[in-house]
Amino acid sequence: MASDTRGRILDALRTATRRPPAPRPVLPEPPELTLDRPQMIARFEGELSAQTGVVLRAADEGEVLRHLTATAHAENLATVMASTDSALAPLDLKAWGQANAVRVHTAADFADRETFRAACFGAQAGITGADFAIAETGTLGIIFHTDQPRLISIAPPVHIAVVPIERLVATYEQAIDQVFRDKSSPPSQFCFITGPSASADIQATAFKGMHGPRKLIVILVG
Repeated sequence: MASDTRGRILDALRTATRRPPAPRPVLPEPPELTLDRPQMIARFEGELSAQTGVVLRAADEGEVLRHLTATAHAENLATVMASTDSALAPLDLKAWGQANAVRVHTAADFADRETFRAACFGAQAGITGADFAIAETGTLGIIFHTDQPRLISIAPPVHIAVVPIERLVATYEQAIDQVFRDKSSPPSQFCFITGPSASADIQATAFKGMHGPRKLIVILVG
C-alpha cells in the first residue's frame, strides 16, 4: 500500500507542469550605503556598544600601543596571544610586551597544535586584526588563516581587534562581496563577530562570555 502511494506521488511529480520561478523583487538599496565615513564610524561604535563591545579610536600606531597598555593594566594582562595580521606588524607587540611586563606569544612560538591550543586557552587576551568592520551592525569580519588562527579570537576571555579605518564598510553585502569575489580561491574560514560571545541556551537567559570572550575591544586606527 505504501509503495503504491509512493508511486502515485512520484508519477504526479514527474507529470506536473513545470512553472518558471517567480522573478525576485527588486529591493531598495540599504540606507547604510548613503553613510559617509564619519557616519559609518558613529554607526559602528553605536551598534557595537549596544552589544557591550568597546570601541577605541587611535590616530596612529603610537596611540594603539597606548590603548593596549591601558587595557593591559585595566585587565591585569600577563599573557597575550597575538596573530601576525598585517595590521599588527607595525606595532612590534613582542617589544611592547617586554616594556609592559606582558608575555606576547604567536602561533609560531609553539611546536605543535596541542601546545598552541593550550596556550590560547591559558592566555588572558587575544590580539588580532580584522578584515572588515561592518557599520550596519557593529560587526567584525575575520578571515582565518595561518597568520590569523581562529583560536586567538575565541579562546582567551578578552579579544582585542586592531582594525585600520579603511577596512570599515557599510554593510554585510560589501564584506561578503569582497571576500568571495575571487571564486577560484575562497577562504576556508570566514567569521562574523558581533560583540562578546553570547548564549541563551540555559533557560533562555542571555549570558555573555559563556562560549568565548567575555569582552571585545576594537581599536579603530586612522
